[in-house]
Amino acid sequence: MIIPFVPFPLRKAMKEAKIFERAGNVIWKSHPSLKLDLYQAEINIHPKVYSSIVALTTFFYFCVMTPVIFLVSLIAGQPDIVLPLAVGSVFSMFVFNYLLMFPKLMAVRRMKSLESDLLNSLEHILIEIKSGVPLFNSLISVTDGYGEISEEFKTIIMEINAGLSMVKALEKASLRNPSLHFRRAIWQLTNAMKSGSDVSATIESIVNTLTKEQMISIRKYGQELGPYTLMYMLVAVIMPTLGTTFLIILTSFSGLEIPLIIFPMIIVALAVFQYFFMGIVKTKRPMMVK
Repeated sequence: MIIPFVPFPLRKAMKEAKIFERAGNVIWKSHPSLKLDLYQAEINIHPKVYSSIVALTTFFYFCVMTPVIFLVSLIAGQPDIVLPLAVGSVFSMFVFNYLLMFPKLMAVRRMKSLESDLLNSLEHILIEIKSGVPLFNSLISVTDGYGEISEEFKTIIMEINAGLSMVKALEKASLRNPSLHFRRAIWQLTNAMKSGSDVSATIESIVNTLTKEQMISIRKYGQELGPYTLMYMLVAVIMPTLGTTFLIILTSFSGLEIPLIIFPMIIVALAVFQYFFMGIVKTKRPMMVK
């Protein structure tokens, strides 16, 4: 398991993070959802240990970035301790927040991967059941060829073979899975099994509902792209161009000199913005049937 920004291999980071155990305990208590996020992201690390790794990584980047920026300003001929401290603090806080969001981001990525095959797998199960195949055998038939959801059904089959009832195994899968669509489908299926209703009719209803929701989400995503495009043009094109031009004109009239470090910082800020902008657009993209 590789966690972004962590400067050491995970096993070594867990060992070194014991120094920050108190800070990790504070972080864990202030973020109670971290335990569920780690569980759904399948990151097998205790929340307190993960929080300690976050504290270690944050401290590491503050101690690295501050001297580096100070050295750059020294080479540029404008030594200043305020800017390095500010950049070091901002970057380390960015790392801190990103690492706390990382389990949720991994859970969302897993959810997207699962939902892209959910509709196809349910249609497969529906065809099997309508052909007279028992539900258990239908679940076995989708344990291969459907990516992330096949892995989920493999775990369900393993738990059933280990002695757990089918209803309990399905309910357990709904708890560990971050996908609302998957959980909703499992809840409806288990309710039908408990009440003795026709399972094939329930699955067919789930398939029809998912198809309609998918079409609605695609239309909604198309409408959201307009404001995102406008924001991108404003921040990544108009503001840097006009801002730099205005800054040059202002300094030429006032006689002030522009610090040489400003222009590299603008380029770095634009690169960071574009990276996160593409990530946001990709995250907002609705589930699509493969």
